[in-house]
Amino acid sequence: MTHKRPININLFKMQLPLSALLSITHRISGILIFFIVLPVTAIALSFMYESQLSYDNFINFYSTNSSIKLFFISLILIFQYHIFTGVRHLMIDFHLLEETLSSSFRSAVITLLLFLLNAVATIWIML
Repeated sequence: MTHKRPININLFKMQLPLSALLSITHRISGILIFFIVLPVTAIALSFMYESQLSYDNFINFYSTNSSIKLFFISLILIFQYHIFTGVRHLMIDFHLLEETLSSSFRSAVITLLLFLLNAVATIWIML
């Protein structure tokens, strides 16, 4: 009896559809939000709410240190990406978007374009 199963699947050579990549990165961004974005945000907010002096120290540290500024901008972008892709998934779940390959690809492209426009605006405002 011969088995027609693949012996070795190289995941780096597979061409996943854009909608699958958005789904995977949505899950990864959710993990990053839970383990990085939320704790860092909670620590930063608790430090800023201690007193007016701690708030001023944090704002001064943020405005003078470009690596910290880029870190917080990346945290914001991770959260925004998760929101954009999450809205797309909700629209698919509520059958507001068709579940065809062409509709899925179009919605993925539109989601990415809207996120990129938003990301450029966010970076421009935060810098």
